[in-house]
Amino acid sequence: MIRMGVLQMSRYAQLMVLALLSILLGTSPGLAQETPPKELGESEGHGERPYDLNEFAIFLGASDDDVNPTEPTLGAAYRHRVARRLAVGALFDYAGGDQRNAILAASVTWFPIGRLQLMAAPGVEFHRGQGPTVCCGCGEVPESEDPVQARQIDEDARYFVFRLRAGWHFPVGQIYGILPNINVDLVDGEKVWVYGVNFTFAL
Repeated sequence: MIRMGVLQMSRYAQLMVLALLSILLGTSPGLAQETPPKELGESEGHGERPYDLNEFAIFLGASDDDVNPTEPTLGAAYRHRVARRLAVGALFDYAGGDQRNAILAASVTWFPIGRLQLMAAPGVEFHRGQGPTVCCGCGEVPESEDPVQARQIDEDARYFVFRLRAGWHFPVGQIYGILPNINVDLVDGEKVWVYGVNFTFAL
């Protein structure tokens, strides 16, 4: 009887060992199968969060040019990651006050190293004119008037704009983030500097 009990116990032990081995072999990527290559959306390691395929952003900042005073600027942006280091998207900005400029542009973003983001965005700037701002309302500015005064007649216009951006992304949890950035808009032969922060929301 004792011998039969020992045999039964040894069988149970053998079954337990086989079960544990099968579990280990089935779940261990090093033993059961090769580790699959990382796909877009997976973490690169080093404590970074997974890549986000889609990201929305709200922009708060200011625009500064050589003619008008610095004005507050609001905007929104969207981007879609098409590769590990490349994303495409679109953006919209509006600078109020005396500038009265709205920008609509397509964007290409490159992620060269770490959380650095470099963006290029060709698009259209829509300028909303204010009409004559110097004249007293008694007629058009004569041709003999000073050209500085003549330029004060502000009309609606559209221009091609090319925006360049550099920024550094700071993740906040798994979804949110903060992206301080500096932009330069090349428009109508002039440079407009746009400084601000993108508050990002990833999906």
